[in-house]
Amino acid sequence: MRCLSYCTLAFLGVLGCAAASPSSNGTADASTASTKPTLVRVVAHDFAFDSAHSVPAGLVAIRLVNQGHAIHMLGIARLDSGKTVADFYQAMIGHKPASWFSELGGPGAVSPGDSVTQYAVLEPGTYSMICWWPDSTGKEHVMSGMMSTLTVTGQTAGAAVEPTPDIYLRERDYQIATTGAFTAGRHVFRVDNDGPQDHDVTILRVLPGKTDAQVDKWLEKPDMRDAPVEAVGGIVGIARWGHSEFAADLKPGNYLILCMIPDAKDGKPHFMHGMSTKVTVT
Repeated sequence: MRCLSYCTLAFLGVLGCAAASPSSNGTADASTASTKPTLVRVVAHDFAFDSAHSVPAGLVAIRLVNQGHAIHMLGIARLDSGKTVADFYQAMIGHKPASWFSELGGPGAVSPGDSVTQYAVLEPGTYSMICWWPDSTGKEHVMSGMMSTLTVTGQTAGAAVEPTPDIYLRERDYQIATTGAFTAGRHVFRVDNDGPQDHDVTILRVLPGKTDAQVDKWLEKPDMRDAPVEAVGGIVGIARWGHSEFAADLKPGNYLILCMIPDAKDGKPHFMHGMSTKVTVT
């Protein structure tokens, strides 16, 4: 199982993708066309998720809205063999591998007051929603009970129609290449993982007046105390040859795009191997 405090590297699966124009209500709205996803609006608090607990199978727009006081993210995992979120929690605290637990990416980290939307295809089944972000002690929020169940019902119908990205992020050990114009406003990002390891994306806006040294120190223990950055979204993780899309809003300023997944060889986060890039938003 995956943890951002770099304890165990997990397999991160691939989510299918879809076009979306999420509505602003707090329920899951059924879609009648394969090109429009069902909205899954998830509100993050400290330390719980508030969302619909059932959604029709097929195209979805998973929108994570952070109303807490800490950074939060939303990992999606499928639970097979009749297992439940309670079973997952017991496996976590016991550090036991679980063949019935498959991580499938999800909306990346966002700071309080911000949101990010990921586009996905979910097959019928039982899923868990998990916050892997660590607190000031290095303990992931899931260990404080920040997880919830999502039941996907019915049958998947129609082909996934991906949104049109305007910014492309291509990852491989240990690089992130960017293509597109980083301007203020809303953007759709496409992330491609060329491997060979699993990779995620975290986008951080460096706050005015903060230095590289302050950012580096905070990344050693990325809690919200005196954070020199704000997290504006990304992807929790995708496997080799996978890709996914997410939508996020950018303000003018300097940004750091990085991978925080632990390395398969030494357990250090990939950004410590140089897997990060800086961009300026105008």
